[in-house]
Amino acid sequence: MKIFKNRSLALALILTVLAFTAGRSAQRLIIDSHDHAGSDQQWVEEMVKMYRAHNAMACVLTVMEDFELVKKAAHDYPDVFIPYGRVRPDDPNAVREIEEFYKAGFVGIKFHSPENNWDDPKYHQLYRMCEYLGLVMLFHTGVTSRSINDKPSLGTMMRMRPGYLDLICRLCPRAIVQGAHFGNPWYDEAAEACRWNPNLYFDITGSTLHKLIKLNELERFSKILWWSAGEGEETAHTLKGGPDAFEHIVFGTDEDPSGLPGNIERFQKFLDANQVPDKLREKMWGLTMARILGIDPATHKFLKPRPLTQGSYLFDPRNFGK
Repeated sequence: MKIFKNRSLALALILTVLAFTAGRSAQRLIIDSHDHAGSDQQWVEEMVKMYRAHNAMACVLTVMEDFELVKKAAHDYPDVFIPYGRVRPDDPNAVREIEEFYKAGFVGIKFHSPENNWDDPKYHQLYRMCEYLGLVMLFHTGVTSRSINDKPSLGTMMRMRPGYLDLICRLCPRAIVQGAHFGNPWYDEAAEACRWNPNLYFDITGSTLHKLIKLNELERFSKILWWSAGEGEETAHTLKGGPDAFEHIVFGTDEDPSGLPGNIERFQKFLDANQVPDKLREKMWGLTMARILGIDPATHKFLKPRPLTQGSYLFDPRNFGK
């Protein structure tokens, strides 16, 4: 009788594990390509609870003050946390910080608040370094927030127009470049930069979806992201073999863990309003970022150990379109 009970318990446990595994594999993979690190263990626990519930991972943008917290979180919960560093391009320590993030296994770098335009030669050393180390480069583009105070600031959205990323993509053709916020309000500029750069992507975080839902203009993106992959075969005015326009868009939140459900809902409305095909939706939700970062969608694990060997480029133009 005891043996029978043990076998029954073992069978029940196996069935439970199989049910959980099947449910997770059937659930859509979400990769939040643009999130920010909190500053304490409570934030870590909230992230784990919320993101696991949605089969989601997060690219967590981390300032050096929160380095140890996120490094440990990525070690303890690798199915949730994808560690990115965050540096100020004009900081004289920027190169050393990028190197430290890279050595710790961080996989991307976020740039914000330049004193010169994003494509200024002053920053080219940083970009080429990220390309060589195999780090995704994420740039703030468009309008930037500010607080009301009496402290002068040199920050302005005019330094961070999305069109400046065009030169960076050409300067670093073996890098993956992502623009935040789809360049709000310069959406057309962001889209046209994508059309000729297969290594350029944008998230639509921030106020854009709030704004267009309020104005009932979500379908506006169908006129901005207008080209399809096959058009390059028929005309010299679209990149031959290039991805579909909507394939350049990746999901992101730019919010606290509690903001994930609301962002999922708004992104779904955006996809529906623009009648995005199902085959592209799965890429936009997470499969594109999984491919870029080398993550197995089923296990949430990196396919190659981090840090990558120097010179392990994320994008190979020689294999493009093959």
